[in-house]
Amino acid sequence: MIFIFELFFAKIVDYFMYLKKDITLLSGSLRKNSFNTKILRNFEAEILRYGYKCNFINLNDYNLPFYNEDIEKEGLPKNLPILKNIFQNSSGLIVSSPEYNGEISAVLKNTFDWLSRKLPGETFKQTFLGLKTIAVTSSTGKNGGTRALERLKVLLSRLGVDEDILSYSLGNTADEIFNENDDLLLESQIAKIKHLVEYFIKSIQVNQELATEQKLKVS
Repeated sequence: MIFIFELFFAKIVDYFMYLKKDITLLSGSLRKNSFNTKILRNFEAEILRYGYKCNFINLNDYNLPFYNEDIEKEGLPKNLPILKNIFQNSSGLIVSSPEYNGEISAVLKNTFDWLSRKLPGETFKQTFLGLKTIAVTSSTGKNGGTRALERLKVLLSRLGVDEDILSYSLGNTADEIFNENDDLLLESQIAKIKHLVEYFIKSIQVNQELATEQKLKVS
């Protein structure tokens, strides 16, 4: 009887540990006052309302050399295992990028190139596999970085995230649409982010519940 209780308790603990995964937010801009980073902060504030922990990644703090197989053979960059650990312990991902010549930023592409490398002991696409994801772009132009947004979604799909990639873009971005705390002042955009995050969180919860049910059945 005691053994059965311990087994049941272990499954319950495992269930809640599985649900307590974090959301990773990654800005593909290195600029201090980046509009993309500010928008990402607004997503973060909304996610926190649901009780999730957010890991906000500023790539200025996680320098990686340009991907080179020679460097990889000599030894992995010290920040790579740190970033991989953050991603692999997340249940959701939100990525923002500026648009440079119709493409995502070079620093973001380079980060993904490193993160996509399969390290010893890892399974194929383990860093990104199945992550619920929102792709975000903004620009001072009216198109809101939509060309970069499409490129970002294609890349994320190849990396193995959940196939239902959500997206958000904002055009005509300027300092005037944010307050001194970087909160958006546009009611229409505030509502859009709120509804997007609500769907995002619900999708994560549904996926986790299904995965946990399967896990409990197998065990």
